[in-house]
Amino acid sequence: MQQRMATIRDLQRALELAHYASRNRGAVHVVVLGGSVTLAHLQLDLRLLGAYGMRTVVVGHWQGGATRDLVSLARRQGFPLEILDGDDEPAYVLAAVSRTLGAGQVPVVLLPDAASGRRRAAGFEIGRRIALSLRARRVLFVTSEAQHLLGGDTRPHLTRDEAAERAREPADGAQDARESWRFVLELLDAGVPGVVLLDGRPGVVFEELFTHQGAGVLVGGELSEEVRRATLADAADVSLLLRAEMERGVVRPVSEDELLATVDQHLVYAIDGVVIGTARLAPYGTWAELSRFATLPRHRGRGRARKLGLALIEWGRTLGYGDLFALSIDERMWRFFESLEFVPIEREALPAAWQRAYDFTRPSRAFHRSLRTGDEGPR
Repeated sequence: MQQRMATIRDLQRALELAHYASRNRGAVHVVVLGGSVTLAHLQLDLRLLGAYGMRTVVVGHWQGGATRDLVSLARRQGFPLEILDGDDEPAYVLAAVSRTLGAGQVPVVLLPDAASGRRRAAGFEIGRRIALSLRARRVLFVTSEAQHLLGGDTRPHLTRDEAAERAREPADGAQDARESWRFVLELLDAGVPGVVLLDGRPGVVFEELFTHQGAGVLVGGELSEEVRRATLADAADVSLLLRAEMERGVVRPVSEDELLATVDQHLVYAIDGVVIGTARLAPYGTWAELSRFATLPRHRGRGRARKLGLALIEWGRTLGYGDLFALSIDERMWRFFESLEFVPIEREALPAAWQRAYDFTRPSRAFHRSLRTGDEGPR
């Protein structure tokens, strides 16, 4: 049994990898290395990007023999890496980057090593030019100073205004921090959809681009937001969102077949077309259950789950349900349902069809809201 479960988890990870590789294929990501981060830190990440044909540009600095050895090793292993001299004329560098991407290779733009201030400014400038020229989806700023820039802020998503506030009041090392935040803000103001601050460690680019959880702090990145009905095309995104909650035990297990059969009962929250949250309205006669709430970690804490909840309530009213209910083992969700004007109810008072399929050993609490005018009690 354990071996079978391990195989299923491996298959799920493979599906997650394939899903995000497919989503990112065709989009351009610019990786800018800062602080003391070198190509050696990202050796495995770069090999994976090349293997999946990701359109990624890396901007870093030449560091003598260590860089030569890494480049030589990559070429011996057949890794499609092309080194470009970032000290050439900007127009020539941009043309070379486009040509290299078109050939299915990963362009690595290296600037001459210099004093830290000049090195940072040069890397920022060429990274900005490349990102704007290629209309990059994201700039991944991989730096050994990521935690320093954030100053202890653990939120996985910052708006443009919140980033500007960080820039005005940086932590110690104020000048370096201001320059880094200025780079982030200039990218956002010029039209780059989002900048991700990543800690300079091996595997971090892989985690950001190929996993559901991501790895860094997204700054900006919000263009348009909507709550809409889910379609079959959203099934993979909904599955990945729910899988993380199922592993935590917060959402009851659901098979892929069951999800496909009920995907039209879900709403999704999309930002610029990317699904970042979901929730379900499940029918039980004249009752309906609010369930399967899940939101990407970096998009939590900004009222999006609440918008999904309110949309489900309105949807239930439109469909003519008289009573809504919800359950959870998570105390945070208990407060969430109460904020939506649900009140505690005994689980034994819920619909018989629901009770027949429920595991009453789960330490859940139930909540109810009537949609009947002037009637707050369940029937």
